[in-house]
Amino acid sequence: MLTFSAGAVNAWGFLSLGGVFTSVVTANSALIGVGLGGADPTLGGLAAVAVLCYVLGAAAAGRAAGHAHRGRRPHRTDFLLLELLLLWAVVGWWLAVDGDPSGGERTAILGTVAAAMGCQNAGVRVAMGAQLPTAYLTGLLTGAVTDAVTDRRVQWRVPVTMTLLIAGAAAATLLERLLPQAAPLLPALLVTAAWLTVHARTGVRRAS
Repeated sequence: MLTFSAGAVNAWGFLSLGGVFTSVVTANSALIGVGLGGADPTLGGLAAVAVLCYVLGAAAAGRAAGHAHRGRRPHRTDFLLLELLLLWAVVGWWLAVDGDPSGGERTAILGTVAAAMGCQNAGVRVAMGAQLPTAYLTGLLTGAVTDAVTDRRVQWRVPVTMTLLIAGAAAATLLERLLPQAAPLLPALLVTAAWLTVHARTGVRRAS
């Protein structure tokens, strides 16, 4: 669910929030350079906002998940609560402006979504391990290819993860074309479902 939602968020952000990504820091860093080089300063500025807000979201979620890991909070995946609150805030904002925000509002929405993705990636890294990314796949794919070549070991979770990300992006793209006002609902619902699933499983384990 988190990987599918990451694909949806990145696709929707790219299509509706200015042509930058919400969690692909490598691509956004290159776009910042494009802006600094004078080709498209506006695009570079949006990419810089996305990177900055991503960092802030990652710091907040990493701190929260780290505290939980050390026993200072009740659950290690409560970072998902922060992410879903940010995503639902975006849904409300998007609906309030009828899917047609001003330039400043669009930038603020982009920053909020990027912060939500920072929350997801950092929280997953702390709570579930660095080998289970949900939104940045370059390192994962590189490791899978080198393992397949050097050790003859195929990591099947890598193509599954990539397929989920692509499917999420495709779903968000279709939704953006058919029902643009409802497009941000998809990732918000998926992250909420993930959070509820985790807490339901925790409740079952505690009951048993």
